[in-house]
Amino acid sequence: MTGNYSEEMGAVKSDLQTLKEDLATLTKSVKADAQANAKELRANAKTKFDEARANAVEAGSKGRKKAQTTIQDNPIVSIAATAGLGLIIGALMARR
Repeated sequence: MTGNYSEEMGAVKSDLQTLKEDLATLTKSVKADAQANAKELRANAKTKFDEARANAVEAGSKGRKKAQTTIQDNPIVSIAATAGLGLIIGALMARR
């Protein structure tokens, strides 16, 4: 009975050691995969951010040019619209 118990304990210890080594290997593998995925995600996010920023700058430039053209083509209307907007904002602020 003692010999059988000793053999079983040896086998359990061996299995536990193998499990420990397998877990260490798995942990390293998961860490490497996570780092690779994080780098890829970071690169994709940076690319998309740069594209969005470029699009925003382009849209802002187009809007500014259009506004300048509209103001130059219709200065009286622009002055009237600005004055009207000022009156509306003043009235709203006076209500408070």
